[in-house]
Amino acid sequence: MADRRTRFRKSVAKVKSEATSDAKRLLDELKQLTPAQFLRLPAKTLALLTVAQYREVVGAIAPEITLPVQPSSPPTSGDAMSWRDRWRALTTFGQTAVITVVVTTVIVIMAVASPLAWKWTLSHIEIVRPQERGLWPRCARLSAYTDGCIYYPTGDLYWATVAEQLQMSPQEIYQENRHLPPQFIPRRAPLVIWRHGRLSE
Repeated sequence: MADRRTRFRKSVAKVKSEATSDAKRLLDELKQLTPAQFLRLPAKTLALLTVAQYREVVGAIAPEITLPVQPSSPPTSGDAMSWRDRWRALTTFGQTAVITVVVTTVIVIMAVASPLAWKWTLSHIEIVRPQERGLWPRCARLSAYTDGCIYYPTGDLYWATVAEQLQMSPQEIYQENRHLPPQFIPRRAPLVIWRHGRLSE
């Protein structure tokens, strides 16, 4: 009988150890995700986390986000007590869902506001380039923010394709590139990207 109890205790200890190991492995994997990947996780995966584990993961992948903290001191007003009681009454899954909504809202706001702020900042920076365009820097890629550089395409490109990537009109781009044929942009041909700025003397 004693041997059976010993074996049972060992089995329980082994199960606890494996569960702890699995939980740690899951946390480590979740901490490697980007915020966008984390938001796409199925609800059943998030339900496996405690509130403390959820906070730990969010703190690792999005440290700029502050999650609501459960109060440790007794409430001082009826309204505060009501809100705190409602929060405590939620299941772990319910608390996780609320936190997910908060995190999602913050990330969406940041995703919308960041490009606009970046574009506004760039539009207020004066670019100065030398008259000799051969001295201009190379463009790493074509985007709505590319400006004041020379792009060398790795293949033939249509003006409409470049205009779409730069978010400019084809006529505006061709105005600075009259050395190129109007039908298309040949491979390795220097494409001048110039939106606004000043040419130095």
